[in-house]
Amino acid sequence: MKNQLLLLVGLVLIFAAAATIVVYYWLHPVENYPQARAGVLDARDWDFTEQGVIPLQGEWEFYEDRLLTPADFAQSEKELQSERSLLNVPGNWNSADGFGAGTYRLRIEVSEPGYYSVRAKKIRLSSRIYAAGDELGGSGTPAADPSRFVPSNLPVLGTVKAESRTIDIVIQVASYRYLPGGLVQPPEFGRAEEVAARRDVSRMGDMILVTALLVFGLYFAGMFRQWRREPYLLYFSLFCLSLGLFFSIDNEIVLASLLPSISFPALQKLLFIVPSLSILFFIHYVRLYLDDKPGRGLKAFLGASYGFLAVLIFIPNEGLVPLLWPGILMQTLSFVFIFTSIFRKRHLGARVYSILLGTFFLIISWVFAQTRYQLALDSPYYMVVTLLLVVLSQSFLMSDRLRSAFVQSERLSRRLLIQDRQKDEFLAKTSHELRTPLHGIVNLSQSLLDQAETPLQAEHRDNILLLNRLGRRLAGLVGDILDLNRIRYGELRVQLRPVDMRVSAEFVWETLAIASVNPGIRLRNELPAELPLVLADENRLRQILHNLLENGLKYTERGTVSLSAARQGDMLAVTVSDTGRGIPPELREELFQPFVHGRESGAGSREGIGLGLSIARQLVELQGGAMSLESEVGRGSRFTFTLPVADAGERPAAAAAAPSSAMRAEGSEARHGASALHPMRLGEGGGSTAALHILIVDDEPSNLKVALDAVASLGHRFTAVSSGAEALEALRRRQPDLVLLDLMMPGVSGLDVCREIRSLHGLSELPVLMLTASGQTADIVAAFAAGANDILHKPFELAELKARVQSLLAMKSSSEQAVRREMDFLQAQITPHFLYNTLNALIGLSYKDVDKLRETIEHLTTYLRAKFTFVLAEAVPLERELELARAYLAIEQLRFGPRLQVECVVDEGARALLPPLTLQPIVENAVRHGIGPKPEGGTVTVSIRSIPVGVEIRVEDDGVGMDEAMLARLEAGQAGGIGIGNVNRRLQMRYGRKLDIASRPGAGTRMTMIVTKEERA
Repeated sequence: MKNQLLLLVGLVLIFAAAATIVVYYWLHPVENYPQARAGVLDARDWDFTEQGVIPLQGEWEFYEDRLLTPADFAQSEKELQSERSLLNVPGNWNSADGFGAGTYRLRIEVSEPGYYSVRAKKIRLSSRIYAAGDELGGSGTPAADPSRFVPSNLPVLGTVKAESRTIDIVIQVASYRYLPGGLVQPPEFGRAEEVAARRDVSRMGDMILVTALLVFGLYFAGMFRQWRREPYLLYFSLFCLSLGLFFSIDNEIVLASLLPSISFPALQKLLFIVPSLSILFFIHYVRLYLDDKPGRGLKAFLGASYGFLAVLIFIPNEGLVPLLWPGILMQTLSFVFIFTSIFRKRHLGARVYSILLGTFFLIISWVFAQTRYQLALDSPYYMVVTLLLVVLSQSFLMSDRLRSAFVQSERLSRRLLIQDRQKDEFLAKTSHELRTPLHGIVNLSQSLLDQAETPLQAEHRDNILLLNRLGRRLAGLVGDILDLNRIRYGELRVQLRPVDMRVSAEFVWETLAIASVNPGIRLRNELPAELPLVLADENRLRQILHNLLENGLKYTERGTVSLSAARQGDMLAVTVSDTGRGIPPELREELFQPFVHGRESGAGSREGIGLGLSIARQLVELQGGAMSLESEVGRGSRFTFTLPVADAGERPAAAAAAPSSAMRAEGSEARHGASALHPMRLGEGGGSTAALHILIVDDEPSNLKVALDAVASLGHRFTAVSSGAEALEALRRRQPDLVLLDLMMPGVSGLDVCREIRSLHGLSELPVLMLTASGQTADIVAAFAAGANDILHKPFELAELKARVQSLLAMKSSSEQAVRREMDFLQAQITPHFLYNTLNALIGLSYKDVDKLRETIEHLTTYLRAKFTFVLAEAVPLERELELARAYLAIEQLRFGPRLQVECVVDEGARALLPPLTLQPIVENAVRHGIGPKPEGGTVTVSIRSIPVGVEIRVEDDGVGMDEAMLARLEAGQAGGIGIGNVNRRLQMRYGRKLDIASRPGAGTRMTMIVTKEERA
């Protein structure tokens, strides 16, 4: 500490000695200029070109209380000699108080005529200048009458062409207020170009200094705005700005170029106030930078300084000059306090020395400024450098401090990044670990809810339901955390492809419909019927829609949550609107930050952790779009995001594509390879004519090609189409044995196709293998709910696809064999009671009616032949089925006698093929279960007629009928024995429709089936 003190003292002494030497040589220049004597200055020996301008100092003629012009001297020079006196310039005139008016005159002898200029900088406090008889200008308005006097102290420069070697210079001067009058600084005289160059250099120096100070001031003000915790930046900025203002009103007074109308009182006020103010700013800067706590002495001094500034501001200008020396004393004490702070903080090392160096340069500038003002001198040009050194030294000091702070911040940032990465890894690993138990909780609770054998009690069911929902919510939160982690580290990849917005929205609607929705909220899908495809990742698009719609449901207590879209150029703008509470303006931007959500109180304010909107916005941006928010508190919010519209060349087949654009498998020759990705005819891929037929549906050509090759390698025939609409058309033309169906397709989605298939075919009759790129649970559940037999995730392994195809085909084959065995059993089923009754009837007829006996034996033969003949064909002619039914009815009429009446009404043109043993089981059901239990018997009516869509076959009885419960069991296949259920299954498989059964207790039963007209094979 002692060494540091000695070093500081030594530096101060060296500085004081250097400053003294510099000031001495400034006040005592070595150049000897010509001096005026008795009103004449002999400059004939002065080389203005080589030696420059000369100050017009020495003895001038002075005419007190007279404002004379060159004309006055030309007319009355002899008379004016009596009023002539000599005054030394620079200086005031020798009046009692220094105020008044007068005229200065000087005759200059030059070596040759030419253009000469006069430059006057400080003439107090108004002037009018003449040279060689011409008026050169002036400052203010000199007048003999004080009321007409206008003060001004601006520099004046004028040029005249001298015709002789003698040049008279006449200067009128007047001062009645503020400052004593006179030529306090000698005017400069010389060649016009030399004087102008000197003026320009001086102005340039002032401009450079003022500009530099203002730029540094604004720079540090901007730094303080960005870094408010460092207040010393503000004070140094104010220091630079105040100094810049001071030097703009000093010397050449460059501020007058911008504000020509500025008055002398305003300039004088500023000249007294700004220096003191700038030094006070420097005190605060030093103290705050060195973190020096102010003591009592400094506090008292600062209070006195502010009081002194207040006096300077409010006191009239006439009272400023007496306060000049008190102001110098206050500024001197300011430097004392600055040195006190420096010495007190000398242990800080290099930073203290930099501040000390800046203080030295500031003191030098201050000494020169005060001396120049007191003695009306010009500052040497190197003084511009001292102030720049003040600013630069402190700028380097602060830059070094900021660099150190930046280095430290960077070091801390690296540590924080490492810790943040560790935090993210911890969250990711924890989330992965949480997924398994959470899924266990969800699945176990769901199994408890779905248990039908031992249902839960009401209160337990509510608790388990709440547990299930909480588990799903936590599982969703875990997924959001994992997604956020992938997005942050650029690990989330999106697979852009043309996507149908309507299909994606339908998936989201179905998912939201599963959860409980406030009954006061209506969900509205306002998407237009015609929407272009968008280029997006279909899974992430649905995640965006789900997050936005769920957000709207969460913060809407009553009203609507709607989804709409409109095309905007090459983008599709999708809007999710709600009529909820709205979002305050101050929350709107930060709402998209992670872990930020609405802070309003009320229902739903505590739900979620604020990841949904953040993830949605980042997913939109990853796909080339943008998201915006419009909201009004109390009226709701509108979240709008844009996605690029898919180019026409990128769009898959639309929902209304023509059948000719599909890839069909109806030929006899297979062609594979690159050409298989384009519309063409495809045939059997190495399989025989008995090979199974598979329908492949996918809108992605590459996936279609992979599935096509897999099916062909198994030896099966196939039909390949690229849209849901084409798939439905292919199903109408021909029923395949298996359908490979893409879940997400534009227009008609895979779910729509699957639902249509299930409306016509059972699970075992036409298996559906759903293909999807989504791994979301909601998609899997939706696929199985639509009727899919199995689901396979894309991209898939070829071996896995083949295995699943073979498994489903084996399942179908097993189911068909079971149906066939059931049909065989139905064919072979002849009840002993029926046969015994028939034989007894035949014996009775042998005694009564031989012709009737022969006819009955023929009917029995027809019936037994149909029962004992195993038909392998899928369909038989309608006439054959009708023959069997008539034979059966004839035999039953023999048994029932008059209790059974039969009516047959058949159109002549009714022709059709239908599954074997379809009509007879229905007729038998009418006889045995309709007429049989009725004591008085009844009538069975069989009517067959042609209709536009095929042939209608109706079997009607007026027997005992069925109640609603029995009718429901019969339609569900839980009653009616083997016959009706088997007929229903085969009708469903072949025509996509079942029996239409109508019945009422006591009124009979009517069964109707419609078969398609078909030509005989």
